[in-house]
Amino acid sequence: MKSELTPNICYIAGLFSKSSRREKNYVSVNTEITELQQRFIEIAVNDLGIPPSKIILGRESEISAGFYHSRVAKQLQDIINRETFVFKTSNGLSRSYLAGMFDIAGHYIKSVEIHHVNPKDALMLENLGIHTKGDKIMNISKFIALIKDFSIIIKQLNLD
Repeated sequence: MKSELTPNICYIAGLFSKSSRREKNYVSVNTEITELQQRFIEIAVNDLGIPPSKIILGRESEISAGFYHSRVAKQLQDIINRETFVFKTSNGLSRSYLAGMFDIAGHYIKSVEIHHVNPKDALMLENLGIHTKGDKIMNISKFIALIKDFSIIIKQLNLD
């Protein structure tokens, strides 16, 4: 993995931060959205340097992809651990990180929610001007404006 942060690496870190399958050396995405799986694979190969042969795809009805790589998993975990320091200004890095969190653990029906928002996530969101109440995003239009260029789900909903 390149040492500099890019929006794509931050997006994967956002996905990893809310992933339902968290193992020490395994980075993965479980989703119902094929485009999310494809984007994960593209970033893993092109930005993280994971050989395509090392990508493990889900079988049958499960749409998932992942790979084992201890150094990459540690670097992504370091980004997550430092999220309040790394993502304190609204820029492409923080927007893509939020988009990754939302795409893997969020939904937008009548309200916007990101499941399992912890106090550190809430502080990061607050620093970016996004107010939360538990898992709910209170200022929806501002949140959508932040992530719309990076989020697969928002693009699918055509909320421009």
